[in-house]
Amino acid sequence: MNKIIIVIIFLSIFSNAKTFEATYKISYGIFGELGLAKTSLEILPNNTYKIKVHAYATGIAKFLSSNKEEFYESQGVVRDNLLIPNKYITVTNNDYKKRKKTYLFNYKKKQILVKKYEKKVNIKYDENLKKKESWKTSESKEFTNFFATNDLLSLFFNITKVVPSFEQGNSYTFKVIGANKDNGKLDIIIPKNKAYKELQEALNTKNKKFIVAIHQKNIFKFKRRTFYIIK
Repeated sequence: MNKIIIVIIFLSIFSNAKTFEATYKISYGIFGELGLAKTSLEILPNNTYKIKVHAYATGIAKFLSSNKEEFYESQGVVRDNLLIPNKYITVTNNDYKKRKKTYLFNYKKKQILVKKYEKKVNIKYDENLKKKESWKTSESKEFTNFFATNDLLSLFFNITKVVPSFEQGNSYTFKVIGANKDNGKLDIIIPKNKAYKELQEALNTKNKKFIVAIHQKNIFKFKRRTFYIIK
C-alpha cells in the first residue's frame, strides 16, 4: 500500500482565531520529503468560510512531475460549528496541462454540478527541428454520480462531528466530493493494538489519530493516498 504521510494538527477553529494558516510536509517512505501543502482557513463575519490548499512537488518529485501543483478550495457556510460547502474547486497544473473542476452543491435537488475546464499544450517541430507550441482548451458540464454533503476539505474540519467514535479498531466509509470520482468513497480508519502504537510513536502525540484512505491518483500518481491525521 502506497503511503503519503501528512501530519495535520487541527486547531479549535471555532473557539479561537478566525483565520488559520499552516504548511505541511508531504513524504513517501524512504524518499523523504516530496512536496509541501500550504493550507488556510478563514471564517468570515457573515458565517461563511473559505479553505484553501496549495500542494506542490519539491526536489526530484518536482522534476519528475513536470512542475506539477494542485490547488483546492472549499467555500460555504458555518452552521452549528459545521462547515457546509456550497462550492468546491480543484485546479491541477503542470508544464503541459491545466485542469480546473468546479463543484456546485444543490442541497434541495441533492445534485452536484461539475464544470470542467482543460487546457493542453500541443508541441510540433518543423523541418528545422524548431519547437512550436499551441494550447487547446475545452469546457464541459456534468452531474456527479452521487450526492455528498462534504468535500475533502470540509470533511477534515468536520471530522469530530461526523465520526461517531474514535475507538481503536473502528472504521467508517464516507461519500465525499473530491475523493473517488465514481462513488466518492473515502475510508476513515482508527488502527488498533500494534498498528496504533506504531502510529502513536511515529507521530509522537497523545491526540486522536486516524488514517484517511482516498482511492484516487494524486500529485505523485499514487492510486491510493493514505494520510495520517492528528485531531
